[in-house]
Amino acid sequence: MRKKYKLTGFARFFIFMLFFAPLSYIGVSYYQGENGLEKVKDFFNSLRTEQAEIIPESPSMSSDEVIKMQAQEIELLKQRIQELETRLANLENQEE
Repeated sequence: MRKKYKLTGFARFFIFMLFFAPLSYIGVSYYQGENGLEKVKDFFNSLRTEQAEIIPESPSMSSDEVIKMQAQEIELLKQRIQELETRLANLENQEE
């Protein structure tokens, strides 16, 4: 009787690497005297904290406060752009 599913060579390789790569990383980390599992946990915790920083801390802010904060941020960015444009113009003048 014929098999219902047949894995290709790439599928076998992919499944092998799916398990082999993390295990080898942890093994090499332990061999070098480091804790590989802690490094992986720290990496995922840092991703989680970066996502938490993106989300506003106080969702109860009124729309007026949000608009005011956005207006201040826009003004700061406009000032930064103006500073960079003048700096670029100065550098172009120095090259000539």
